[in-house]
Amino acid sequence: MPPAGPRLLTGAVMVREDGLVLLVQHPAASPFSDKWSMPLTGVPDHETAEDALERMLRDALHVEPGEYDFLDTIYANAVTNGERFIVNAFTCVGWTGEPRFGSEAYADAVWVSPGAPGAIDLLPEVRDWLKTAFEENTGAIVPREYDREMLIADLASARADLIAAFDAVPPHLRSTPDASGWSPLDVFAHVADVEAYYRNETRRCAGGFGQRWRPFNEAQWEDAFRLRPAEDERTLRDRLAAMSSETRAYLGEVTPELLALYLDHPEQGVVQVGDRFEKIAVHYRNHAGQIRGMAQALAARASGA
Repeated sequence: MPPAGPRLLTGAVMVREDGLVLLVQHPAASPFSDKWSMPLTGVPDHETAEDALERMLRDALHVEPGEYDFLDTIYANAVTNGERFIVNAFTCVGWTGEPRFGSEAYADAVWVSPGAPGAIDLLPEVRDWLKTAFEENTGAIVPREYDREMLIADLASARADLIAAFDAVPPHLRSTPDASGWSPLDVFAHVADVEAYYRNETRRCAGGFGQRWRPFNEAQWEDAFRLRPAEDERTLRDRLAAMSSETRAYLGEVTPELLALYLDHPEQGVVQVGDRFEKIAVHYRNHAGQIRGMAQALAARASGA
């Protein structure tokens, strides 16, 4: 039975001087049995995504790493059991040596134009990704770019979705906990604090080279939250509005280069600054759905259904 959470992998998009990239066929015993992709390796807890990349280049492909840079994140599934994977893909150039490998690592390999890999049996997620990551005619890398105005608009839409979900809860039920022990008001307080966390952690990491992302601990947040004096609905709405204004002001100042900057995340490997703001919007929408579910459960409980 596959584990519940996705496993983290590092992928090497090795680009030769002629623009071709290396694709490998995974052995039958691999989770990606007989399918093709860029070279992949797992990222254990004691390694960063970059450490795993260098280890794979040296130990599995027998080349000395040269320059590399984060390219994109790909979400993939095992062929055999549906296990989920998060692949942090790096472009690699200027390595030393000729890639070679044993059958325990890969069954076969080929250099292809990334924009036109031909009829080889690629992992479906990798084939779809190649269509957008490289220009079809030239094989040149299409970098991931973030538009700050689109990020601002997405955040505003996601917050509005959460507020609408909260407003739909009858006022007398907004402070009532559901079976999880959280009330809609608790969720309202939580999302504002998480937005502040994402924005401030992004600012901290982007402000200094080599800064590592510090994950949010929800259990610790809840412990501290329960010790705080209770806040009424108006206070929480004002705090959420203040968080929104501060994030919008910060995004209004960032450059495209900063949004494209990547950070070292201990659980996800590599994340970009722009991705961090996308995650705030995802977080709002997830909790909007949670509040809608709470409202239904609380209303059913109040009616005795």
